[in-house]
Amino acid sequence: MKPLTIIVEGKTEEDFVKVVLGPHLLRAGIEAKPILIGTGTRKKGGGDVHLNILISDLGDALDGGGAATSLVDFYGFRDREGRTAEELESFVLQEVLNEYDESTPVRPYVQMHEFEGLLFSDPEAFHAIRMNEARANIESLRLIRREFDTPEDINDGRDRAPSRRLMREVRWYSKTIDGIAVAKETGIRRIREECRDFANGWNGWKGLPRNKPSNEKWR
Repeated sequence: MKPLTIIVEGKTEEDFVKVVLGPHLLRAGIEAKPILIGTGTRKKGGGDVHLNILISDLGDALDGGGAATSLVDFYGFRDREGRTAEELESFVLQEVLNEYDESTPVRPYVQMHEFEGLLFSDPEAFHAIRMNEARANIESLRLIRREFDTPEDINDGRDRAPSRRLMREVRWYSKTIDGIAVAKETGIRRIREECRDFANGWNGWKGLPRNKPSNEKWR
């Protein structure tokens, strides 16, 4: 079994790794362990994402053995200084590798938009978890999804971010409770099919250790 530490932004992402992503990786022989960002520097981790904290946390994870990656929100970065998500990944990777060698199994992943974007992969999942309450909301969610090439593109303004759309259309939605239930009902395979950046960000972990792009897919 290959250990993989995942530095996550908040409690929802932590639960997502434990309930949805982790079991999928486990079938590929990878044991994923989520750790809230900043846990080593604050009494309670999670929240604001800063480059120096993410770099430090990834280094601590590597020192503990195994591989390391991240699951943090691009828009949550407080000091991205004009960098794109890809440039942030490259910068963090290089800063970590400055303290290690090129074969170090580390691969930072910066998710372009917030967690709720993934939940638009299958609007029917909202109906599945609360059949009576969700029935009237499904068509609205379908219409939103059809406006964009992928669920990851649903972020065209502060008041039109995925989370705000969900709160308007699905009044009973709770990120910490319903978000994980919807993600689990949707399934990691469907999320990967719908969300190209997410899929590309997690391809290749089957072949740990590695830190370069790979065409190897999960089974």
